[in-house]
Amino acid sequence: MTVEVVYAVTTARVGTPDGTFGVVQKGSHWPADDPVVRDHPEMFSTDARYGLHFSREPVGWDAPVEQATAGPGEQRATRRRTG
Repeated sequence: MTVEVVYAVTTARVGTPDGTFGVVQKGSHWPADDPVVRDHPEMFSTDARYGLHFSREPVGWDAPVEQATAGPGEQRATRRRTG
């Protein structure tokens, strides 16, 4: 079984589907189809750097990550090769 995982980018108290409250902890791993993730997508990322724990920031930690595929509704700019 394969589960798509996302990583919390912040720590916050959130409402849950059963009407209670829970805490989303920055760096924690969540199933992408979890109701809390669906209700608060701005709090999660597929960028695995958010799931790392370290004693010292790794080199390149804050480097931007290029998105390899177009997001929903987006088109990627491509150039056709000639010749």
